[in-house]
Amino acid sequence: MSSNLACIGLDLTDESEFHRVVGLAAGRATVLGERDGNRILRWQDDDGARLVLVLDGSRSLVAVTPSFASEPGAVLGSLTHANEECWTAAVTEDGEQVTALAADLEQSALVGPGPAAGGRAGVVALGTDVHVLPDVAAFEASPASLLDPDRAEHGEPPAHYAENGWPWPPRMSAESFVSYGVFGDAAQAEPFARLNGTVLRSRTCRNSLTGGVFHVARVRTVGFEADVCLAAAEHPDAPPPGSVVAGRVYLVAALETLPATQPSSRRGSRLPWRR
Repeated sequence: MSSNLACIGLDLTDESEFHRVVGLAAGRATVLGERDGNRILRWQDDDGARLVLVLDGSRSLVAVTPSFASEPGAVLGSLTHANEECWTAAVTEDGEQVTALAADLEQSALVGPGPAAGGRAGVVALGTDVHVLPDVAAFEASPASLLDPDRAEHGEPPAHYAENGWPWPPRMSAESFVSYGVFGDAAQAEPFARLNGTVLRSRTCRNSLTGGVFHVARVRTVGFEADVCLAAAEHPDAPPPGSVVAGRVYLVAALETLPATQPSSRRGSRLPWRR
């Protein structure tokens, strides 16, 4: 498994190295805005790697979000603030909901905790635990397509499966998506999802802060396109077009247009070496 940071070429081994690199990023970052005494910065390099930093009034680090400069590929409905780390929204096509997602939001520190307007958004999937299959046929034959890939034995198919001629064990399609954070208690929601998608294009990038290599694959899944970022340590080659990326990802969304700000309480600490 990869860390969120390793997925954008920042495979940092300890806290002191993390703070050194974040300090470099802060010195080169652009100010996005200020709110509740916090200053929000965004560092981005030429290959698209991003860090969104939140500093308090004493300029101490409050929060950091690894991300990527993703072209908008989703249309989100009204955003609901689930908890400190997570927002939820419907994903729509032609005005109709096709799925829903829970994601970390790049602009979270600039908007209030109440509902916020959605709109076009770039979706970044940090590939913390994913597989790359050469094509749809390979995906369909792989354990990566199983609805429950961690289950060792699936037993005999239930009667209604046999009666209807449905395949057993159940599998997901090559373009499918389940966002775990939209189910259950919102206070416990996290921006993790199961994403399977077809690679449209890809490229290899190098993070300018560390020289770390990562790959970015533009992937089509149900209802939207996302940029999946993969650590080169786990994926030596960029996924070719037509291959299938499948597995567990951490979602970060960036709205094309910032919602109007509202008063809110100060954000708490959420530092990424804990993930």
